[in-house]
Amino acid sequence: MLEMADWIIPKSSKEVLTPGDYLFLTLSIYFHDLGLLISTNEYEGRKQNPDYQRYLTQQSTTSVDHLEYQDKLSKLSEDERERILYQEFVRATHGARVRAWIEGSSLDDNELSADIRLAIQSLIGKLDSSARQGLAILCESHTIDDISDTSKYNVSMPYGETREETVNLQYIAIILRTVDLLQVTRGRAPSILYQLISPKDPISQIEWQKQNAVRSIRAAPGRDREGKASSTAQSDTIQFFARFEKSDGFFGLTSYLAYVSSQLLACHEALKKSEFELPNPPSFPWKFIDDSGVEAVGFLTQSFGFELDQHKILDLLTGHTLYNDTDVVIRELTQNALDAVRLQYTAVSPPNNSGGRIDISWDETTKILEVRDNGTGMSQAVIEDHLLKVGSSRYQDPKFKEKHPNFSSISRFGIGVLSAFMVADNVEITTCSLEDEKARQISLRSVHGKYLIKLLDKVTQKDEIGVFPHGSRVRLKLRSTAKIGDVLQVARMWLLFPRCDVYVKIDSEEAVKIGYDSPKQALEYFIEESKYFSISREIHEVREVTNAGVTLAFVVERDELFKDWSFTAAPEHHYSGYDDLRPIIATCVEGVGVEFTTPGFKNTKILSLANIVGKGAPKTNVARSALEDTSEYRDTLRKIYSLYSKHVIDEVGRLSLSTDYSLSRAVEQAPFIAYPLTKVAENASLPHLLKDELAKIPYILMEEDGSRKNISMQQLKERNYFWTVNSPLLTSVELFVREAPKNVSAFSVLSNLQEGDIGLPTGAIFCNFGGDTYIEETVREVFEPTIFDANESARRLSIKWERIQSKPRWVSNYDIMQDVGLVDRSLRRAFQQLQENHRHRGTRDGARIHLAISDNIGVHNLDDFSEFVADRKLFLHPSDPLSKYIRDIWDSPSPSSKISVFSILTVYSLLRSYYIPNDEFTGDWIERLLSNSSLESLSQYIDTPSFVEVIRTREIRIFNPFAWKRRVAEEE
Repeated sequence: MLEMADWIIPKSSKEVLTPGDYLFLTLSIYFHDLGLLISTNEYEGRKQNPDYQRYLTQQSTTSVDHLEYQDKLSKLSEDERERILYQEFVRATHGARVRAWIEGSSLDDNELSADIRLAIQSLIGKLDSSARQGLAILCESHTIDDISDTSKYNVSMPYGETREETVNLQYIAIILRTVDLLQVTRGRAPSILYQLISPKDPISQIEWQKQNAVRSIRAAPGRDREGKASSTAQSDTIQFFARFEKSDGFFGLTSYLAYVSSQLLACHEALKKSEFELPNPPSFPWKFIDDSGVEAVGFLTQSFGFELDQHKILDLLTGHTLYNDTDVVIRELTQNALDAVRLQYTAVSPPNNSGGRIDISWDETTKILEVRDNGTGMSQAVIEDHLLKVGSSRYQDPKFKEKHPNFSSISRFGIGVLSAFMVADNVEITTCSLEDEKARQISLRSVHGKYLIKLLDKVTQKDEIGVFPHGSRVRLKLRSTAKIGDVLQVARMWLLFPRCDVYVKIDSEEAVKIGYDSPKQALEYFIEESKYFSISREIHEVREVTNAGVTLAFVVERDELFKDWSFTAAPEHHYSGYDDLRPIIATCVEGVGVEFTTPGFKNTKILSLANIVGKGAPKTNVARSALEDTSEYRDTLRKIYSLYSKHVIDEVGRLSLSTDYSLSRAVEQAPFIAYPLTKVAENASLPHLLKDELAKIPYILMEEDGSRKNISMQQLKERNYFWTVNSPLLTSVELFVREAPKNVSAFSVLSNLQEGDIGLPTGAIFCNFGGDTYIEETVREVFEPTIFDANESARRLSIKWERIQSKPRWVSNYDIMQDVGLVDRSLRRAFQQLQENHRHRGTRDGARIHLAISDNIGVHNLDDFSEFVADRKLFLHPSDPLSKYIRDIWDSPSPSSKISVFSILTVYSLLRSYYIPNDEFTGDWIERLLSNSSLESLSQYIDTPSFVEVIRTREIRIFNPFAWKRRVAEEE
């Protein structure tokens, strides 16, 4: 490294460096990587190392690269995995480790590295504390991207009274970083994070070190003005020569060299910014890496890479391919203004929420659109590094994030300003930053052309600046062919919660203030102004709830009969003549609308509004027309769904505490209050997440040991089994329990009605099963009937439900259709129509017939019955001839066995619905029944002679606890 530093430092710079510079460079080269030293004692005690445990916790990320890295780690042995993990912990923290050791301070590692710290102190104990601190900062510097901070790396730091004892810490840090980055020969891994070496494969790091492939690193010949190699011209390029036997090492090195190139540019820019602080500053000429000498054996010597057509890319980013609506230019420009204002006023300490202002103006005559703000403005550095660099967002810059770790910006991609060229060729940006002595005026005439920057004096040209002392103004001259919507309405739609004053001025009219303070205020405004609500007889309120950065407001309406508050549906006729006010329904990120559907859903059925702020806010796609499916997005949806569910939970709790409601009656209202959610559950943005949150609502009435309580589906899943009881008597008792003036149980009522055994099974009884379709279907997805215990004289059927195992015990034609219908959509539609016809005839779910496909089922006291109705579903008795006949087909190895079972069960359901006597059933009936239901294709899967014989010889007797008298082929 010392030899490399000898040619890295230009000859002209060597003459201005001091002995102090050389001393600190030499010491830092020897000490900077001592942080990689690990003692046996430290490694063996790693599980008691707080620093290491914290590092492991911080590595929990959902990024694809990290997940792939973790997957490959999991395939290693435990010893290899532990060694690599600790190696990467040390590699990631070795700068901080060596700094602490040199300064003599302790790490938060339970003193496991104390022996190393003492050893280092014995080597440098003669240096005073100031010099030790300077050396410590230098040694740490090669692991931190803050090389431009001259308050930390003083360009003229005196460690004595003479010039010879003065050190340029920034320059020495740059030289140290450079020679450290270039030291990739002879198996030495450079001191950077593993992600920069090989972000996906931990093994490739080791293999790369072993290959020893880099033969030479040297300065390229300098070039004179004619481009000829010159021995006197200063070079600005470093050449690499390497030969790889495997492609992995080649890609690892070339990726690393791209990182090295970016670091060289960063060092060059850092010195450029600080050079005015010294009368004769040292130079750092290195800007480029030449990797043409890196080759892989067996591959073409020429390397290839993607190339971008800048002209076409810019056309893409400024055309309708990305943004399908020219109105988005208003959103894009105001979003940038909002970020600048928030940074100026709320990202400071203490925050000021009242000073920010944005003005949007539109002149129809001149076709000039202007967006002005009093935010931070843009410095020359921000203009160069971000505004004029497509895809570079100021707020995503690592240095910005380090300085403002809690600031969550709306701007993300660094392409928003390009939207201006959708409608204009003449764009003028005036900006004033406190960081620069003068303001700037940027003139842009084409997205493909050059730009001019004019300096404006903050004193004499204050009026021309227009945004003094800080802020920006973007002015567009729209093309004559460009179309833009109603500026006021567009701004109102996008800028819902700006957290600053936003005014819109159209032509010579008075400026109108837009935006709301909260989602609740926005919905209250809509209710007050909407004609739809003015003619409504219902009482409405707006509820607002929050959960870790998510604020959700929704409109509820009171049912005067049941005295509950349920979600209000969005008006469906807001575009009609009597009401032109658009419902305010949206999901906003940092106050700006992104999706204009009910938060958490794909439609607008519920009148609600959400705003998500902070670091956990979901990310938008490039066009900002939708939210990306990321971990933040899923977490946001969970919070939104939980807030909806909380309203239902709170209402049930409130009703149950009321003197007008028993617990049973209060819980009975829960499905009705939640109905707007369950009704559109399939239209949820992520239905399974909504289902998880709805499962936390305690709308299940469970009675056990004579006590009644309400539990959630989530709690029900923790049980192994429960019972339902079908009985007219128990149904009547449930009506009494519900209407009773105080909380009582069915057990206590039945105990008072009869002596001895009251006929209820032992264990938990699901009292309100079947009261709501959504709840019932959710339960049936997890549990299935396993035992049927009948009492004919008492007209009672007790059903035991257990968790569904890997192989279900029952199958129905409906279940089979869920698979078959995926392939044959016409068949699926015909079956759905068949179910609808059954419902119209009053035979609820009569089209569904359940067949036992397992022997692990108990049916007691039903030997004289061929089928039975349990919880409004029809079950064939496992011992019934028809059931055995179909079961044999199900168990057969025939590839068409499943569709055959479906066909037979469907025909039998039709046979029952048309009340066709068994002795009159023939093969012609099969064709007729299927034809009438558009299911003719099913006949080919039925062995007509054997099926007809089973039906004609079978005796039908149905057990239905709710039947007044037994009738063939009828449910309740």
